[in-house]
Parts: sequence; structure tokens; C-alpha cells
Amino acid sequence: MNTLCGMTHEDLLALKAEKVFWLLTARDMMYLAKTLNAFWTYDYEAATQGRVGMHALLKSGRHSDGFFESKILLAPENIRSIIAHQIVWQLQALDIPAPNYVAGVPNGATLLGESIAEMLRVPVARLEKVDGQIILAAEIPKGATLLLVEDFCTRGTGFTEAVTEVKRRQPPARFMPYAPVIVNRGSLKEISVEGVGSFEILPVVEWRIEDWDPTDCPLCVRGSEVIKPKVSAENWQMLTTSQV
Repeated sequence: MNTLCGMTHEDLLALKAEKVFWLLTARDMMYLAKTLNAFWTYDYEAATQGRVGMHALLKSGRHSDGFFESKILLAPENIRSIIAHQIVWQLQALDIPAPNYVAGVPNGATLLGESIAEMLRVPVARLEKVDGQIILAAEIPKGATLLLVEDFCTRGTGFTEAVTEVKRRQPPARFMPYAPVIVNRGSLKEISVEGVGSFEILPVVEWRIEDWDPTDCPLCVRGSEVIKPKVSAENWQMLTTSQV
């Protein structure tokens, strides 16, 4: 049966990439993320019992009742390879030509970008995050094409920052007009970057997760505290256990 659903944590970590020869569904991806403890969702029932806990602060500054932790999801090499293959298959199915370089938006998609570059047999254009700012740590030759890869997309904040930095440091660089992501968790179909252009979002799967402007956040109204999940392992632990 072509599905990940029902596999145990141990089975998933032992699963070879070549055994996953089908396109993952949203159900597959959510099951995978939940089983690997890489996805958190707010427990509204616990909140009605007084355990209001915490909720997530996104890169965009918006608040959310769900969060993927790519560091956990992509840590196992086989899972990272499975997801990278999904993205490469999608590019090939759309007959998108191979870029000259690939870069993963840091830090969440850094390793994913490396895996995709290896599969496409092209070099990596390394992006790093220094003091919270994305920095291009590579030279991109004039006229070379660059494919930027993101882990999860809500508002395209990280992707936009990465494009802006590359354009600032390497004005002649040419971007592939696509934004491959694991999950498109927002409602965007494309990311528009001022002075550069639009990038079509190419998700492995679509899965809408609620997010709100801080002034309209219903979880804050409940008394739930907002927290940045990716700042540290401690923050992730605090978030995921805040309603236990």
C-alpha cells in the first residue's frame, strides 16, 4: 500500500528512500511529521479545561496554532532524502530545467537544499544565518541560475529575505521563478519580492494552518503565551508540553 500512514516511528527511520516511489499526500506528510514529533498543534480542548499553554510565533511575526519543526523532520538522512526526491520529481514533472546552483533558506532548509543539489548534480550556493540575518556565503557567477528551497511557507518571509540578500550581494544572479517547499501552510500561491519578481510556490503538499496578526490572535485572548519555537530545543519542549 502506497502510504506512510500506520508505520511506526522505528519503521519510518528505517525506511529507504527508494521504497517511497509515490507522491506523498498531505495525509502522509502530516502523519510523518506527527510521528517524528516534528509537528505541534494547539489543544483547544485542553484550553477549555484551563490549560491555555503557549502558541507559536512565526517568522512573519504572526501567531499560529500549529508549527512544523524542520530541524527534527529533516534530521534523519533517509527522511530528508525522501522529501528531497519529492521536490526533484515535482521539478522534473513540470519540465523545469536544472538550475546552476541550489540554496536552502537557512537554517530550516539548509540540509534539504544540499540534498536537492546533490540529486540535481549541481553545486550549493551556501546561505547562512548570522545574528538572525540571512547572509550569502558563496559566489554566484554572472548569469548563473539559482533555485532557492524553503522548508515551510506561510507568508514567504524567510524566502523573501533570502532572495533580497542574494540580490544585494550578487545583482547579476538569475533566480529560478519557483519556490519549492515541503508544506505550503498558508494561502499564498506565489511570493512576490520587490525589485526581483514573483516566485510560484511548489509545495510537496498543501496543508492550511491558521495564523493571525498579533492584534487579532484568539489564543492571546485566551491567555496563551506566544513563543518562538525554533529559537532553541528548550523553546520547542516548552511549547509542545505547555498544555500537558
